[in-house]
Amino acid sequence: MQDEQDTQEGAGLPEAQETDAAGTTASAPDAGDTPSVIRATADPEGVPATERPAGVRRVVVLADAVPPAMLRALLEPYRGSELFVVAPEPHAEWGLDGLHERFLPFGKESNAQWYLKLWGPVDVIVNARSAPASRHDAMLADLFFHLHPGGTYVVPRWALTAYRPGNPLEVRLRRLAAALVRGVPDDASKRDRELAEAVSAVDVTRDEIRLVKRGRHYLKLSDRWADRMLGTRDRDLVVRRLRTLPAQTFASGTRLVSHGASRELAGLATTVEVPPLHLRSYRGQVGLVSNSLAFTRHEILPDSFRHHLAADLVNPRVVDVNKDFARIPQHVMPTEELPGSYYLLDAENSGHFGHLMTEVISRLWGWDAAKADDPDLRAIFRIRHANERDPRLERMLLTAFGIAEHDITWIDHPVYVESLYAATPMFHNSRPHYVHPQIRETWRRIRAGLPADPGPTWDKVFVSRPDTFGNRRCLNRPEVERHFADAGFHVIYPEQHSLSRQAEIFSAARVVAGFAGSALFNTLFAERLEHLVVLGQEAYTARNEVLISLPLDVQVDYFWNEPEIAHPPGGWSREAYKSDWTFDLRRHRKDLARLLREVR
Repeated sequence: MQDEQDTQEGAGLPEAQETDAAGTTASAPDAGDTPSVIRATADPEGVPATERPAGVRRVVVLADAVPPAMLRALLEPYRGSELFVVAPEPHAEWGLDGLHERFLPFGKESNAQWYLKLWGPVDVIVNARSAPASRHDAMLADLFFHLHPGGTYVVPRWALTAYRPGNPLEVRLRRLAAALVRGVPDDASKRDRELAEAVSAVDVTRDEIRLVKRGRHYLKLSDRWADRMLGTRDRDLVVRRLRTLPAQTFASGTRLVSHGASRELAGLATTVEVPPLHLRSYRGQVGLVSNSLAFTRHEILPDSFRHHLAADLVNPRVVDVNKDFARIPQHVMPTEELPGSYYLLDAENSGHFGHLMTEVISRLWGWDAAKADDPDLRAIFRIRHANERDPRLERMLLTAFGIAEHDITWIDHPVYVESLYAATPMFHNSRPHYVHPQIRETWRRIRAGLPADPGPTWDKVFVSRPDTFGNRRCLNRPEVERHFADAGFHVIYPEQHSLSRQAEIFSAARVVAGFAGSALFNTLFAERLEHLVVLGQEAYTARNEVLISLPLDVQVDYFWNEPEIAHPPGGWSREAYKSDWTFDLRRHRKDLARLLREVR
């Protein structure tokens, strides 16, 4: 019933050549056609022309078992282009010259996406695969964003099988045409809205379906394929890999015990697979926004993604279109060019202590090699907005590592830079979790470089968390503090001390216990640590404490408790992640008493 309703709505397109206030035109469907003729075009003045530099177009033709003579006829309008034919088998009858016109083997569905990522954005996609209309509807949504602004997506009508009125593709085309006249409906799904807003023309005739693309959509590059894809996609960008730390299996000496969990919890392994880590140089215009977002003309660099191994790469400054593409809103685009070379030291959450101590610090391993490659290199760090604050904490950390203060550039607005250096982080607090064992060299280097701030230290420390933080409050915090104080722990609130004092306290401690969260991140400064005790709630899925412990070879005991708000069944929610909780002393009394006796 839904398809029938959508088809009837699509049939209500304006009569031929009716023009709306925005200058959009559409022609009425021809009831005599099966399928109907559909035409709609946005105001030409509002549609950017193709931005490919003057020269040869790049065309990709997707085909399957098409008779060779029929495919050759289909290729004729694109002779003289940089032409790629993706098909199961090559045929001499196509007449490809092998230089500017090339055959690429189609073995499985992912091949087409791979080729388009590798050679995109392209000017024309011709989808000549013989498939039902429903399959062509799905392929349109998957492939369209690989087009250059102003590019065209073409489907020959003979490629459509079992095309009946009201099928998903016809419904889609009518919706797209109607959106050009009336705008995208408010109740459209995000996927449908993004596609509709990316289409500037719909032209369906007896011979073919043709759609024209508008707007720029950026490919989200994974760290694994960045070098390969940037080498073919963007000829104005020079990418060099200065150094690579090879993949390894890191079997830590850390021992981990989990108490009281109601289910199996992920991310608690003490052996992790560390991927290759790369130090790269990008020379050419690179945009830096904030929240670590770095992009080229058509790509979002892998250094933009805090969790760069995730199946769906995300950054808070972009609008996701699908798992492969995103838009960058116009209001965050740079308008200023910053000359020189810069080393990326931004974080997804700039100004947050925990993100600084994990994301930023874990990128520092490539600084020395990058500085040797370009002696004029400067570290660049983004302040969220003008006059927000004095970045004294970041300055202290970076100078303690050995970066001269005059080699640090602070920016408070988006910029383009001439050259950017960036390193894959040594720390990945998401599936698949990993930490590189060499990160301890960075931790020790910072610890040694911090200014002295002498004061008392303690063998056993309980790291508490004030209720004013608002997130993940332990509702019986005073009772928990007293329990640990009675066992000989000194209770501290790290934010009440300078970073240097925090480093000295954690460096000297033999046993550290505390509430899960950024206050425990200072264990990275530990030198004498034997035992780490973490109290938390099960909906808090971050695993920073585990990852920090792995290079330290210590005993870790987790005590899990129920959150006030649980994650939805089979899902995840930020409210649960930040939920308050109560430490269940009755539930944990026996295990906790045994542990406290062991660490005397």
